[in-house]
Amino acid sequence: MTSKSGLEALFMDRKHPLLDPKESMPIEVLHLEDNDIDAAVFQAAVSRCSRKLIVRRVVTLADFESVLRDSPPPHLICADHMLPDGSAMDAIHNAANQLPEVPIIVITGAGEEEVAVEYLKAGAADYLSKRRLDLFPKTLNQVLANYRSKALHKWSEQERERLTRQLHALIRRVEEDRDEEKKSLSRDIHDQLGQELTALKLGLFWMDRQIRNVQDPELKSTILNKLEQMVNLNTSIIKQVRNIAHALRPIVLDQVGLSAGLESLVHDFNRRESAFCGLHIDVLPALEQGLQTDIFRIVQEALTNISRHASANLAYIRLATRGEDLMLEIGDDGVGMENPGGLQSNQQLGLGMVGMRERARNHNGIFTVDSQAGKGTAMSILFPKMSSR
Repeated sequence: MTSKSGLEALFMDRKHPLLDPKESMPIEVLHLEDNDIDAAVFQAAVSRCSRKLIVRRVVTLADFESVLRDSPPPHLICADHMLPDGSAMDAIHNAANQLPEVPIIVITGAGEEEVAVEYLKAGAADYLSKRRLDLFPKTLNQVLANYRSKALHKWSEQERERLTRQLHALIRRVEEDRDEEKKSLSRDIHDQLGQELTALKLGLFWMDRQIRNVQDPELKSTILNKLEQMVNLNTSIIKQVRNIAHALRPIVLDQVGLSAGLESLVHDFNRRESAFCGLHIDVLPALEQGLQTDIFRIVQEALTNISRHASANLAYIRLATRGEDLMLEIGDDGVGMENPGGLQSNQQLGLGMVGMRERARNHNGIFTVDSQAGKGTAMSILFPKMSSR
């Protein structure tokens, strides 16, 4: 015997007689049949089943509909094809509205087998001729097997969706924690280390003024040259510290807002790259901080990809409002991609694309990429109903 998976264990724990692996729970059957003799034959067929069945009989659709509203509901429905006030098709439709999970077996009379296909199309689990009620135990076992299979498939889909939601929540939490760490580290670098380096530079200037009073020209020149080197090194370190702090969490994003943050990104891109990037930003509504951060990081990642991989001459960033929606568009005239939806030959580009998709997904954004080799790349993200938040 093979070991059961976690999903199978979850399946086996379901307290429902149609799913009971030990077959110890009785099955409540609602039998819709107006003929007493046919009802007796059906009861005899039921007695030959390996499962314990408790049959409750009704003779009209009106009684059938009344029982459907009872609690607890039946586990299985067996309905005669022709009834005094309708047919089994009416029973299927009524049951589908109130008890869609309950399987239905249609029992047809002589010469009525041709209607079985229509019943199966309407949602019946199976059908059986009154002339072959001796096959009812076999038919029941097949219906139960199919029911279990569909239930397991449904529960596996629910489990997959649950795990997917948890994964997305975990990714979001990791991104939020990482952004918060970057923000804290950027603040510490800028406020503490930057200030201490500035104080050190002021001390070096003070030493410079004092050393100029030294009388020995040769010693004075040597010390001043060394001091100048230290001042230049200190200036370079301060600049690097500011650049690191800016890359981790631009102060302008927190102090002024998203528009200024994007302008800063594009300004730095145009300053260091041979390509030129244009920027257009509409007047934006109030946006939550998480959305501002994710849009900033998406643009930052996109500009990094353009810089490293696109070989572009021109690029553009457009952030526009469309009613209550917000549209972010990023494009370039570079080499393009053969497979924009998957990983590229450069693995980092593919992971960057995944990161942008996940940041868009955090806000129910619709992420699309249009790219062809040699024809550039255009990305768009539609953030729905941002202005109403």
